[in-house]
Amino acid sequence: MARKHPDYPDKLPIWAEARALEASIRAIRRAQGKKNPEDFPVGSPECTAAMEAFVRDVCRVLEIDIDTLGKASRDS
Repeated sequence: MARKHPDYPDKLPIWAEARALEASIRAIRRAQGKKNPEDFPVGSPECTAAMEAFVRDVCRVLEIDIDTLGKASRDS
């Protein structure tokens, strides 16, 4: 079950896009038989592993190489 998120007063379009992306990835993971973070107790090793897998899925969709985040560019 997804958590209820607070209503933000500014309702920026980017917020709606982010929520749609999150919902899509949750549904795709569920269809693939994968667990989402809320399927586990908060703070458990399983929850942490599911959060890491979820972030990797988000980065994959956004075409972000998570393994190079925070590293200095060699081209600069």
